[in-house]
Amino acid sequence: MQATHKKTTLPATLAALLGNSIFGFSFMFSRMALESATPFVMLMYRFCLAFLCLNGVALWAKMKKKEGWLRFSIPWKKSVPLFLLGLVQPVLYFLAESYGIRMTNATVSGVIIALIPIAALAGGALFMQEKPSRMQVFYSLMCILGVIVMTLQQSASGNVQPLGILLLLGAVVTGAAYNMMSRSISRTFSALERTYVMMLMGAIVFGALAVFECRGDAALLLAPAQNGRFLLSMVYLSLFSSILAFLCLNYAATLLPVRKTTAFCNMTTVLSVFAGAVFLGDSVSPVSIAAAVVIIFGVFGVQKT
Repeated sequence: MQATHKKTTLPATLAALLGNSIFGFSFMFSRMALESATPFVMLMYRFCLAFLCLNGVALWAKMKKKEGWLRFSIPWKKSVPLFLLGLVQPVLYFLAESYGIRMTNATVSGVIIALIPIAALAGGALFMQEKPSRMQVFYSLMCILGVIVMTLQQSASGNVQPLGILLLLGAVVTGAAYNMMSRSISRTFSALERTYVMMLMGAIVFGALAVFECRGDAALLLAPAQNGRFLLSMVYLSLFSSILAFLCLNYAATLLPVRKTTAFCNMTTVLSVFAGAVFLGDSVSPVSIAAAVVIIFGVFGVQKT
């Protein structure tokens, strides 16, 4: 019985790991994209391109009458939970995170965002009867300690505004809420259906915000598309960091408790730091390497207990 359970959850565990690993490199590509575009314009390109591409996947899945996580047959009259999911992630999460980071610094934002797994752990216990063991709480706290130490190694400049901290806490709440909501509606809506509406909401909201920000000036909206680095970044951010990553996370949420899917969130910090070191020349201290080992060990502990 236990072996059967492991066979069932192993693909979901690997999917959660892959999804968060993809997010780890998204910070590097976002930095590249923001050289040519404002955050709203970048997010417009990211989610509009992702939605367009995902339509092709959805059409293929519908024509092939796929089942399971690739089923695509949304009962639109009963789709309110899907749109609430899309409102929480990506809309509210990205808004809170983007402005929160802008109003604080790298250290504060990194430490606060690291609280998402603990918020999800508490939410799962309170609202979904997914009570963690003491060892799972211990390993989760170990992950957060590793993230805090790694984040403190980064150079941080800029003022820290109280509103920025509140917005980052809002990102923590919405990040945890996304994982709980995705799991709670997984019996009704497939991973593909959940991801499809999330990309739709992102395309609509961030598209509207970008148009408003640029005051409808088509030249401003189209200018970033003339930059090769920006287009390369959009390929990664839309196809991998939006479509593939969220498909993986929504699939994982179908089979795994919230505490196990969110434990991998801290791997994002590890990979983002080392991606910056390898590809952008950022420095990595021995303390950061030790913290990365602690994070990996903590994630492994959450999965095994």
